[in-house]
Amino acid sequence: MTFSKGLDGVVVDATAISNVEGDIGRLTYRGYAIEELVEQDYISVAWLVLFGEFPSTPQRNELNDFLLTHAHLTHRELKILTTLGRELHSMQMLQAMIPLLEPGVVQFAGLDAEAARGLAIIARIPEIIAAWYCLQNDRKFVPDESPDYLQRFLSMFTGERPGAEALHILKVVQILQMEHSFNAGTFATMCVSSTLAPVESVLSAGVGALAGKLHGGADEAALEDARRVGSPESAAGFIRQLLAEKGKLMGMGHREYRVVDPRAVILKPLAERASRDTEQEVLFKTLEAMEASFNAAMKEKGKEVWANLEFYKGPAYEVVGIPSDYFTAVFAMSRAIGWLAHFIETRADNRIFRPRAEYTGPAYRTLKSQA
Repeated sequence: MTFSKGLDGVVVDATAISNVEGDIGRLTYRGYAIEELVEQDYISVAWLVLFGEFPSTPQRNELNDFLLTHAHLTHRELKILTTLGRELHSMQMLQAMIPLLEPGVVQFAGLDAEAARGLAIIARIPEIIAAWYCLQNDRKFVPDESPDYLQRFLSMFTGERPGAEALHILKVVQILQMEHSFNAGTFATMCVSSTLAPVESVLSAGVGALAGKLHGGADEAALEDARRVGSPESAAGFIRQLLAEKGKLMGMGHREYRVVDPRAVILKPLAERASRDTEQEVLFKTLEAMEASFNAAMKEKGKEVWANLEFYKGPAYEVVGIPSDYFTAVFAMSRAIGWLAHFIETRADNRIFRPRAEYTGPAYRTLKSQA
């Protein structure tokens, strides 16, 4: 029996949601390249991912209104949130809170009752994250009533009305990370969904997988590495030591891409512009120097490795007021749209995942033979 560690190269199912063409560095949602999609508004792209086509104006408004209508936490949900230990990472908190939400019976055209409930849960995620940030920082949480989904989140999170540039940065990053085929987090949701577990469990599983440093958590880890390095001048020495110790540089390389991650092609210049003349400029330049040193070291070994989406996200997020320990939670806020799209797609033709394993333990034996 042969097996593929990490399911590397294994095709486990079909999807019409997104396509990762790693050999040519192209990512599309429902056939549209992300280079085009980042120029659209967030709600329209969310509709596209969920339903397959761009929405009409009434459809776009319907989704926006639904997300805003179901955005607020109930008194009971807020009370549960306040009982959690303040030391919990935002991802641990989010994974714990999602199954405890009570959206009730909701309806949305084109979705069955459970998928609609999933959409209502996704609507709550921004307020969960913002409320938790306020609790951790001893700040009064004030719900926001802005008609713009992302503006509402940033206002609640930072306590200030965001400017147009901050909203643009957040929109671009959130669209870039909304969907990415059968990544570890999405596959985790698919496995849980295949058992016919409730949608709350499905979304919670995605959060748990996304938290890992080899997945979404690489965004926080990459920035913390840059902080430890401290300056562009120290990058080469850090990389030499890291490789000598056979360590990993989080945010570098990607299983699917044989060329530059197309999301990083968009994000790197965005982060550079956003961080210019700010406190984050040194962080960006340090990351850039780390990437250059790592690339040079890999080329000496005959390999080519580039930054992925997570590597340069830090400076961009920090400029808009999101600290590193919330990077991955804000990532989940967007990726949950992709998870729900896969939930809808796979439930239409469900089959439980049950792979086989190659057994490597002792051969058959009995306790009698040891008497």
